[in-house]
Amino acid sequence: MTIQYSIAIDRHHDGNFGDADEEISGRVIALRWRLGMGRAYDSLAEPSWARITMLNADGAFSPERNRLQSGTRVRIQSITGGVSRTHFTGVISHIEPDEGDLGRKQALIHLQDIQPWLADSPARLKPQIDVTADAVIAELLDGAILRRPALAGYCLIDLAGYNRIDSARIFPPANGQRRLQPGKSRFAYVGDWWHDSTSARQAIGEVAASERGRFYLDREGRAIYLNRHHTLIQRTIVARFDDNMSGMDYSYGEWRLNQIAMLMTPREIGASGTLLWSLRSAQRIAQRSEVEMNLRLVDGRDQPVGLLEFERLLTRFQLGPELGGQAIDAGVAAEVVQLGTTSVRLRVVNQSRREVFLTALQLFGKPLYRGDRLEVSVADGEGMHVYGLKRLALDLPALSDIETAQAFASYELARRKHPRGTIQTLQLKARDHLPAALGASLFQRIRIRETQTGHGERDYFIVGEAHHVHDGGARHDVTWTLEPADSTRFVIVNNSRINSQDEVIAPY
Repeated sequence: MTIQYSIAIDRHHDGNFGDADEEISGRVIALRWRLGMGRAYDSLAEPSWARITMLNADGAFSPERNRLQSGTRVRIQSITGGVSRTHFTGVISHIEPDEGDLGRKQALIHLQDIQPWLADSPARLKPQIDVTADAVIAELLDGAILRRPALAGYCLIDLAGYNRIDSARIFPPANGQRRLQPGKSRFAYVGDWWHDSTSARQAIGEVAASERGRFYLDREGRAIYLNRHHTLIQRTIVARFDDNMSGMDYSYGEWRLNQIAMLMTPREIGASGTLLWSLRSAQRIAQRSEVEMNLRLVDGRDQPVGLLEFERLLTRFQLGPELGGQAIDAGVAAEVVQLGTTSVRLRVVNQSRREVFLTALQLFGKPLYRGDRLEVSVADGEGMHVYGLKRLALDLPALSDIETAQAFASYELARRKHPRGTIQTLQLKARDHLPAALGASLFQRIRIRETQTGHGERDYFIVGEAHHVHDGGARHDVTWTLEPADSTRFVIVNNSRINSQDEVIAPY
């Protein structure tokens, strides 16, 4: 069956790809793209990317000759038997046109997902108390600086074509498309370990890891969060392979573990009215000016201190920098702009016609202190002595209770303590495995059997997918990154045989 490919650029920034000038498939030479996790058991996906090689003899894809903005959305689709499938949706990161009149005259368009933007956005949130992972991730996504999927029809101040207040809409509160499963754990406190340098992407990864969940971007470019039960209850097989794959990477015993350590952090609530930050030296504020300040809340060891409750801010403005000088109140002020979990952003205003000095600034509130990390560990003594020690330590910063840490460690040990053969990646050609090669995607379940290695029939989840379309579209090679599916080893109510000796009750 012939595979057709549709590559389209949203030139009009309206979220659609159907206009006549947006289809560029006829000029595409080759395609590459990748989505999902870098390896099995990861909680945070690698940034998705794509590369499109274009014919560019007329300079249509040389942005300085013909305008093609970074940030413009691009979609890759396939069509077989009247069925259209989206494979990648991202934005232009940068373009590399060939130079010179005698060269290939091609252009390489680089695409990305939103994760590089998340990596550049600071993780500044109000205090997160008694929350689930999905709620925190939603706040981080909404607080990040992201290019919206559609710009047309919305108001962008000072940008020509988008600044018509009377005919444009304001962006909705949700920052981008997402599908977030409810988290299974409730975290007492989240974010009290973040520094100013902590990015939204890093924070999302830490929260997902603390829940033992997964965060990635799907083929539509949507942010996806799966809670830790997803792979236990997802039983549908979307594809089967029995000695008919084009290649695979297999190893025996690599993923075994017999000692698991979970690092957790106990907390202690401080007293109300605690002095959390104090100005050390006078600061000059120029006449008719505004200054923004970010106050980092740290303890004596320069470790972040959480802000459970903000109570008051005391300030003193003077005409000179010396303490005890003439104080002034007119035309000067310091106000809180944003309350973070471990920081407070202030705006200091001097509306007077002379410079002033901020000589005193004190912030009071109720702090949350982090104690020394505890290590909760479980071990398989028999496996340690028979197979040799293989240890894993996981840092779960949002976790604060021992019982949950013990359950996580017991689960990881139960599913990985015995050496076994595992397939890490599977390679196939689209022409041999339609529609699986095109239709099967992230966190769908497949079944594999391979005779030469003796690998019996077992289930895996696709956790990463890479595609290469070349030879004018005649060849489409697919590589899946795999993770063993474990739900057949644990009891699932209404699905498992309770009296089976091969199944145990999942500890979480």
